[in-house]
Amino acid sequence: MNLQALTLRLGDEERRAFFAVVDAVELQANATRPEAFLSDFELARLGALQLPPKRQSFLLGRFAAKQALGALLAEPDLRRIEIGTGAFGQPLVKHPRAGNIEVTLSHSHGLAVALAYPREWPMGVDLETVSVDAAGTVLGELQISTAEKAWLAAATVGQASACGVLWSAREALGKSMKIGLNCPLGILALSHLESAGTAYWECRYANFPQSQCLSRATDGRILSLAMPIGIRLSDWPQLR
Repeated sequence: MNLQALTLRLGDEERRAFFAVVDAVELQANATRPEAFLSDFELARLGALQLPPKRQSFLLGRFAAKQALGALLAEPDLRRIEIGTGAFGQPLVKHPRAGNIEVTLSHSHGLAVALAYPREWPMGVDLETVSVDAAGTVLGELQISTAEKAWLAAATVGQASACGVLWSAREALGKSMKIGLNCPLGILALSHLESAGTAYWECRYANFPQSQCLSRATDGRILSLAMPIGIRLSDWPQLR
């Protein structure tokens, strides 16, 4: 498990956030029991899940989210932090000191990430696994913009990774707005993608100019973080 403290800056204002990464193999190797971090309500939800992949995703996502929230709330007993689900699948944090604290989470192929952050600066995180087989399907569903077509044609990474960036940037924005992907994907299209380093991009949205996205391709994964325009991070969230 990797837990990283981040400082968010917007103008003269500064806030704290925590980013957590949890690996399924590591979680199993440490024999972390659900009773050690799930509330009674969450244990009941876990019990209702019959398929092993669904159970694993639930456990990974909750553990990552609670690690990030526990650090931001200074709460060592993760069972006291409860995460419900809103109408559009967004996580809802319940804790006596939760106040304006929220969490965004994502999981893909045995890895989960979560970011605990202040509500006044809405954020969304998405993790995707690069898939050559899925690239064609993704392209058919994205409703890509003219700017995205130009970027795809000139991208210095493979098509599968490039498609992953376009998809994860959309999903990260949807999470920051608490709607997920419950809208036509073209509405969430990017208008600008600029390289900010090796396999690292700063992006803007065509229909949401008040939002930005940071995306990075690393170790066969795409990690995207959507947030209000102007916010700067003290460090880039690390998957290792």
